[in-house]
Amino acid sequence: MTCEVMAVEHIFVQANGMYRSMRRGYADIVRLGLSMLRIGTIGFGGGNALIPVIEKEVVENGKLVTKRAYDEDVVAACITPGALPIEIAAGIGQRLGGPAGMLVAASMMALPGALFTVLILAVLTGEQGAALLGIRYISIGLGAFIISLLLAYAIKTLGAMQQAGTRAFRAMCLAMIAVFLLSSEKNLYALLGLHMEPVFHLSVLSILGLSFFLIIFLGSGFSRKKGILAAVLTAAFLFSGSQLPVLSAPVLHDATAVLMTVLGFCGLVRSFRSGNEAVDGGKLFKDTLREVFVWLAFALLFALPALMILPGSSSFLGEGFLSSLLSFGGGDAYLTIADGLFVQGGTVAAADFYGQLVPVANALPGSILCKILTGIGYLAGFQMGGTSSGLILALAGFAVSVAASGLIFGLVARLLRTFHDVPVFRQISLWVRPIISGLLLNVALSMLRTNLEIGAGLSVPEAAVLGLTVGLALFCLYLLCARRKAMTMPMLVSAAAGLGLILI
Repeated sequence: MTCEVMAVEHIFVQANGMYRSMRRGYADIVRLGLSMLRIGTIGFGGGNALIPVIEKEVVENGKLVTKRAYDEDVVAACITPGALPIEIAAGIGQRLGGPAGMLVAASMMALPGALFTVLILAVLTGEQGAALLGIRYISIGLGAFIISLLLAYAIKTLGAMQQAGTRAFRAMCLAMIAVFLLSSEKNLYALLGLHMEPVFHLSVLSILGLSFFLIIFLGSGFSRKKGILAAVLTAAFLFSGSQLPVLSAPVLHDATAVLMTVLGFCGLVRSFRSGNEAVDGGKLFKDTLREVFVWLAFALLFALPALMILPGSSSFLGEGFLSSLLSFGGGDAYLTIADGLFVQGGTVAAADFYGQLVPVANALPGSILCKILTGIGYLAGFQMGGTSSGLILALAGFAVSVAASGLIFGLVARLLRTFHDVPVFRQISLWVRPIISGLLLNVALSMLRTNLEIGAGLSVPEAAVLGLTVGLALFCLYLLCARRKAMTMPMLVSAAAGLGLILI
């Protein structure tokens, strides 16, 4: 009898433990969903600009994931197409709650921007609406706030880099400066008033590809011979693809890129072999297949009303999925893809796309990809059958943008997580922050340039916009770094200051 009682008690203890574990898991998912919803609501700047915002929320404040885990997800997001904030959110959600956490985090991150886009498109008749006008003023102040977050991330990166030793610190500083200079030519020329074409004209993807080649090739075993070869290939890649007539050689540029890819792949193979990491291939395949199924089911669930009611919606969904998979290089690059597929393809009129959707999407927080694809869905559906059809197709576009980004990200992220002890991935984890910081410094310049352009469109003196942006950015940086204030107060102050420009 005693044994039976003990067995029953043991069962209850186990059940109670499982129940508490499930509650903690669901609580983490709810916390993460609310955090992503908050970031999606205040996330002006989109893309790379949200990397430090998400880190502060989930690593420093919420302590939902470790810094190493977050950096791994950032790496995976940067080297895959799709909406970067959505991908990072999906990665964090997958770590905390599996498929459920993945869907909740990604959806909540994308929801505010997509929802605001549809609401404004439904209310406004054009760019001159009073609500959009107010948003554009506020976005100037929030642009300064985002600049302060980017600078804070770079400062924090410098502090972390010092722990690697003097020699490594200097190398990382050079890498950060090189990435910044290679990516910021266009913005620097525009801010300085120079009517010049960028010499190198490198996309973010090209810069990341070059960076990862150097990390993989040299990180798999450095030697003087390999160092010289890497320097020669880097110079050949940069100058043969430049705008300098004497040195430009497209054939050499493509051949160098292919050779770098082959050498990088060989270095990756050597690193995997030296890692001696045992992997359950069957489990990896099953987990990947399950994740793909979850994303496709998510997209189909929300697209089903459009597929059942609106003729031709399947074509829109297919093109939307394809456009997301082709979206390398951030929001601006996606506009080009969307133009080619949807404007030139006749899904939306150019006047609606550039006269209404693009200004609205640029003025709102969140991922450009999700806002644009959701907005195209609304405009196309509205042409088919009014507001209700627009909302149905917008919902489908929203689901496809989230699912496509999460699906392709998940494939790459799972490989990085599975082989996390491979030496080359340790090198990537070490070097990713200075590389990202260099890119973010360029994003800060881009935000400054955007503020000046918005101010010019609103007929606000350039000196006033420049002074407000720089002053606000420094003030917010002081609050965030020196006073350790939460993001809410400097964000509200920045929004109010931007709205105050109406008085000018």
